[in-house]
Amino acid sequence: MSQPIKTAARAAESKFRKKAEETKVETAGMMRWLLTYADMITLMLALFIILFAMSTISRVKFQKFAQDVSGGFDNQWSVNQPPQGGSNAQQSFNSASKIPEIQKQLQAYVAQNHLEKQVQVHMDHRGLVITLLSDKSYYDTGSADLRPQTKKILDNVEVFLKKNDNLIRVEGNTDNIPISTAVYPSNWELSTARAVNVVRYLVEQDHLDPMRVSAAGYGQYHPRTDNSTPEARQQNRRVDIVLLNANISRAEKGQ
Repeated sequence: MSQPIKTAARAAESKFRKKAEETKVETAGMMRWLLTYADMITLMLALFIILFAMSTISRVKFQKFAQDVSGGFDNQWSVNQPPQGGSNAQQSFNSASKIPEIQKQLQAYVAQNHLEKQVQVHMDHRGLVITLLSDKSYYDTGSADLRPQTKKILDNVEVFLKKNDNLIRVEGNTDNIPISTAVYPSNWELSTARAVNVVRYLVEQDHLDPMRVSAAGYGQYHPRTDNSTPEARQQNRRVDIVLLNANISRAEKGQ
């Protein structure tokens, strides 16, 4: 075989080998592409499953939100589409006694006993607030010891508190005049001690459920008004007995 023919044959063989190698490379590339595609499909499936699960949880959260808002006003609320599916049902959220009813009864008690300057009753975002103005009729200056007048008021207030099973928070407050004694280095200690003593009396003497009651001391930092006059400072020296609304009660119970 002549040299030109051999050269042409070798060139053709080399070209055939290159095509075969290119075909093999392309086949391997296609396999890698399929693996990537399969991973993408799997991830998209997982994404849609998560989105579906989130949409179900959102419906439950919406119903829970409606329940809590209604509970904040101590109203009844019904759910016609239970989150677990199935047939329609009704759920009622009720209190042993409505807070507005207790408010009316307490205001009548205050008016009948002419205690308007010593006891104030009102509603706010926390619930029903029974304010004992912590002036000399309830405490000696710079003291947290309960006076007989204070105990008598607590004995009567406790009857109304037992008409509802919501949580109760007793909050001590002072004016902005600083105090510095061996017992109470600051208004923090004084306000907290006054709240704690009220809690102890309600639990130990009036037998209020201790699981319902807590104490907090805010010092001078939760004033009702400014401290520019003696009358204003008197409004800030107080102990608030707060019958928490159903919404906050459930939140603090971890429900």
